[in-house]
Amino acid sequence: MKRPCVFLTLMLVVVFTGFCVFASGEKVEVGVEKKYPFSGDTITIAAHGEPKSASIYMIEDELMDAYGIKVKVVEIAPEAIYEKEMIELTAGGDAYDVVQFNASNIADYAPHLEPLAPLAEKWGLDFHLDDVLPAFQQIYLSWAGSWYATCSDGDVHMFYYRKDAFDNPEYKRRFKAKYGYDLAPPRDFDQYLDVAEFFTGWDWDNDGEIEYGCAEYLKRGRMYWWFTDRFISFGGENYFDRNMKPLINGPAGIKAVDNMIKALPFQPPGALNYSYMEVRTALVKGDIAMCKQWTCNGRAAENPQESKILNKLDYTTCPGKVNLLAGGWSMAIPKYAKHKDAAVHFLHYFSDVETGLPLVVKDTTIDPYRYSQFKAIDEFRKEYPNWQRVDKYLASITKCIESGFPDIIIPGSAEYYDILDYELCQALAGTKSAKQALDDTVAAWNDITNRLGKETQMKYWHAQLGAMKK
Repeated sequence: MKRPCVFLTLMLVVVFTGFCVFASGEKVEVGVEKKYPFSGDTITIAAHGEPKSASIYMIEDELMDAYGIKVKVVEIAPEAIYEKEMIELTAGGDAYDVVQFNASNIADYAPHLEPLAPLAEKWGLDFHLDDVLPAFQQIYLSWAGSWYATCSDGDVHMFYYRKDAFDNPEYKRRFKAKYGYDLAPPRDFDQYLDVAEFFTGWDWDNDGEIEYGCAEYLKRGRMYWWFTDRFISFGGENYFDRNMKPLINGPAGIKAVDNMIKALPFQPPGALNYSYMEVRTALVKGDIAMCKQWTCNGRAAENPQESKILNKLDYTTCPGKVNLLAGGWSMAIPKYAKHKDAAVHFLHYFSDVETGLPLVVKDTTIDPYRYSQFKAIDEFRKEYPNWQRVDKYLASITKCIESGFPDIIIPGSAEYYDILDYELCQALAGTKSAKQALDDTVAAWNDITNRLGKETQMKYWHAQLGAMKK
């Protein structure tokens, strides 16, 4: 009489466990567990803090359903991410299974990263690298011939302007009477000052508030990009010559800093403390007539929960047609990571053609980087059904990428940029002249180059020049 009960009990256990097991309170499909031995692993991701980390949270449940992977996100401010991650990596620490980092710093990260090709081959994962635009695939993802990273953000700067204000017949008449040429998106940074001045200090959108001409990222940490585009636009040849002599303290660099200083009166109060989010907010709340920003701002401007300027923006290349491939964020696996197999599946899911598409369509700060993403017009229209210029938005991004100018991508890039950033802030604050700030930058850059080895830096810089030209 007892055997049937025992048999029935065992059958119930088998049937129950055939559907699910419980680990730390999470339900995990046994089928997933059998297929993926890393099911149940928790991977720790060091990531750019909000709003960029939001894209990781968006796929948390999907990763659990697909692979049984749990995710722990360590959010780090973008200005601090290099220092915090490098302290851990140089110590050989295993705190992170995935690191998100500024793509220009890949040379410093590479010695601490796991090559992705063997892991992708082991698990049969196709990352569709041929679908990634060359500007990103050739510069963001590899170093010294090895593939280490996946794109998590296709950054390029583009120019936004208020089409309703620029097309206003009365404003066009008044602008031409004052400046002698037609009101239009500025072709260079001298015109940028004219347009910014014109739209500063009056209520040109009739909302009962005073508006301003522009806003820029000027807060200490990552504001050097608002200098670099001007430097190239004013005739700067490059960051260094072929012998690693810095080029930024010549006439083009001084003009660039002076132009930044002249633009200050045409920005909202507190502009020297503006970072990414403040510029974005000024744009979508209707406080400014134009700005240069990353491409995700275009989607924010069409989000009715955030924006007051729905269908009022237009897009073009930046003044001087210098569109910086500014920043860009990559993800990679440290060679010290404890859960590499789970981590590579996360990277694949996040950046895949299909599963990664919603992350660049929705109002996240993840910008498109695949050919297929730029062709996904229908998906963008479904997400933003009232967006009248979504086609032009995507086409404008492509045009900006085609004329994109890359960052410094050699060992020490974070140090070079940090010094430039600091000295530019001194010039904007009025504690140094433009020339003194740039001369001091050059002196520090030479120290960095000599410390890292001039011949070695020259070798890497020559390789970088080739990649930039290509």
